[in-house]
Amino acid sequence: MIPTAGTVCTALVLGQPGRHSNVKKQIQEDILMEMQNDYMNLRVGAGKFFYGHGCIRELATEVKRLGGKPLLLGGPGSVKRILELSGGAFEAEGIHPIVCAHTEACSRRWANAYVSLARQEGCTLILGVGGGKCLDLAKCAATFGGMDLICVPTSVATCVASSSVCIMYHDDGKPDGSVAMNKEVDVVIADTDVIATAPKRTLAAGIFDSIAKLPEVIHNTNVNSYRDCTLEKYICAVNSKAIYNFLMGEGCNVYDNGVASGRLTDVILTNLLHTSVVSGFSCGVNQLALAHGLYDCVRRSFTKEASHMLHGEIVAVGVLMQLHFNQTSERDIKEVRALMVHMQLPTTLAQLGIEPNEENLRVLVEYLISSTGLCLADETRLRQALEQII
Repeated sequence: MIPTAGTVCTALVLGQPGRHSNVKKQIQEDILMEMQNDYMNLRVGAGKFFYGHGCIRELATEVKRLGGKPLLLGGPGSVKRILELSGGAFEAEGIHPIVCAHTEACSRRWANAYVSLARQEGCTLILGVGGGKCLDLAKCAATFGGMDLICVPTSVATCVASSSVCIMYHDDGKPDGSVAMNKEVDVVIADTDVIATAPKRTLAAGIFDSIAKLPEVIHNTNVNSYRDCTLEKYICAVNSKAIYNFLMGEGCNVYDNGVASGRLTDVILTNLLHTSVVSGFSCGVNQLALAHGLYDCVRRSFTKEASHMLHGEIVAVGVLMQLHFNQTSERDIKEVRALMVHMQLPTTLAQLGIEPNEENLRVLVEYLISSTGLCLADETRLRQALEQII
């Protein structure tokens, strides 16, 4: 039985937008402060990470443990699915969520609006369900409100469920920097049977969002030993290589066969936790390299043209560019491209909706040089890499 929501949110009065900063600026400021203090503040992993078949059964228990009054926030379909699966357990535990089916932007204004509602209704935690933007919105609301947080991802499209940063957007879809969480996500519940029903498109996007970690970690560097870099960088390199090898080896099988592959739960662990651990250790060590730099530029400068594309689909095109820039072997690049084609991912700017004319290429080059630690001397190599995705 689905519990009756105390409040069903379809619209809220939004407050004024806060101050904006881009991801790189915020990371640099955090790192500078920590360097001055001679210590680092790593936010890695989650308080609890449930994964596998049937772990959604833990949801009511965890909600009860965190006060028992959740503001349930997610897309309409995800909210409905989770209530169908957990409604009976909620009722048995006396849990009556405030249900908010969100269809608008993942913005700071919406996060503040949900904080106000949660306080008004006496909620003790935020329960985010769904994909990347809804989970980032839930994380941001929990951060702004100083509340506990449970994330229930319904796909593996990104590692957002367990990452400690919230990627935000303006109401028009343009990037609005990030919000650093004050603590890790309290609980993640990643049920294999729930995630198995997600569109294959989200699986492909998530696989390549994770594959991107290796070529990005070694962006403009040569890491063969822990002596070649900081320990944080080396941890990123070792773990991103493990992610890359696993997904290049098993990604096709999981994409084609889903649960029957016997590896979907492993992909869930890889995409939703292992990848976010790499991201956590990447702060301050060129996390924004070319693949995600392309994503950021596309969302900023080609917002409407690529509005139909998923995060990982844009990043996948960036992976090809990054591999060429890194001067990766042609054999390895062909293997990556073949997997992308098999998964029906875009491989060119045109497939993202971006006309590869000189003006658009200029915008991309200028942004990528300024945001990824490149210098003007790298422009020729960058343009050559861009030519591979035209």
